[in-house]
Amino acid sequence: MEPTDDVLRGLLAAAPDALVAVDTDGRIIFANDQAGRLFGWSRIELVGRSVEMLWVERMRERYMRNLLLYFETKHPLRFTAEAWGLRRDGTEFIGEMSWGIVTTGAGPLLLAIGRDVSDRRAAEARVRALAAMGNRALAGAEPAELAAEAVQLIRGRLPVTGAEVRLADGSSLARAGEPGDGLHLQIGTGDQLVVAPERELTDEEMSIVRAVANTLAVALARLRDEAQMRHEAVHDPLTGLANRTLLRDRLEQVHARSLREGGDTGVLFVDLDDFKQINDAHGHGTGDALLVEFATRLRHAVRPADTVARVGGDEFVVVCDHLDDAAARALAARLQEAILPPVVVGSAEHAITASIGIAVGRDPYALLADADAAAYRAKGAGGGRAEIVRRG
Repeated sequence: MEPTDDVLRGLLAAAPDALVAVDTDGRIIFANDQAGRLFGWSRIELVGRSVEMLWVERMRERYMRNLLLYFETKHPLRFTAEAWGLRRDGTEFIGEMSWGIVTTGAGPLLLAIGRDVSDRRAAEARVRALAAMGNRALAGAEPAELAAEAVQLIRGRLPVTGAEVRLADGSSLARAGEPGDGLHLQIGTGDQLVVAPERELTDEEMSIVRAVANTLAVALARLRDEAQMRHEAVHDPLTGLANRTLLRDRLEQVHARSLREGGDTGVLFVDLDDFKQINDAHGHGTGDALLVEFATRLRHAVRPADTVARVGGDEFVVVCDHLDDAAARALAARLQEAILPPVVVGSAEHAITASIGIAVGRDPYALLADADAAAYRAKGAGGGRAEIVRRG
């Protein structure tokens, strides 16, 4: 039994996807309710009008040329492709459309069946962008670059007014739009990804935001780990002062500056007096506490640009650029004054003194040896004093 036209129309009208039939003149002769909802018209309003009204303007010439070609093809084509559609309100969407020429009693018709896949395509694009960001994170991209990419991804591909990577100290690592005080996702110890949605995000959209946050958390943790490793490589683990490696780098910088610009450099070698006796009598815990306090006092007594390094158990070096004899003596006096107050460890007070050797001149490497020798002489003279050497 052959289906009647009414039966066929009923079947087409009940199809789950949008369906539009167009004649050789490009007029719509049939549309189901799903097509009306997709394009924002009633199906009655669509019938009799040009199919071009359903296409975005920039694609109309191309689509119409293809339509005419389909009708002229000897063997009717049936295929699936994407097409840009235009809604009644002027908004655009991507449609996944199946096209084909069918033969009817009224002549050949172009039959298009499709659905809006804009959301799916957008979701796929978000996943691709997220995967690319993850690959760059694994490859060791700089966290600041990843943060900038992250906020652009969120701002450009999700319905949000802004996004920001906000560090624990309140500073912004990257920002796009106006994040305001929206959603706060933790991305590390105190760091946050702040997102201001225009509406409630779907589960899929929130999964993208969380994935971005997780990627940033890993990248920032790596940044801190690397910074910590770099810091530990050039700093004394007990006092936090520069170690021999960083001191050597500082001496090289000072030497290069001296060769380029001239001017004197001051190197002070500071050696605690009788530290071994304190260590032996009260234990290494007391000795360590004393060294930490001593290092703090040295740091506070020097200028901000000066370098303080621990080069031995109770031996410290201060490197000062642009320092003459008078300024070197004044600095040594400040150091002695800073050392003078007793150090309290537990319930006991410990009086400490230091022998300071000062060397002033142009060659910081030679100055270091001179300052060491001067400190040895100061200690030999009873300690708690400073000796100065002028080189050149």
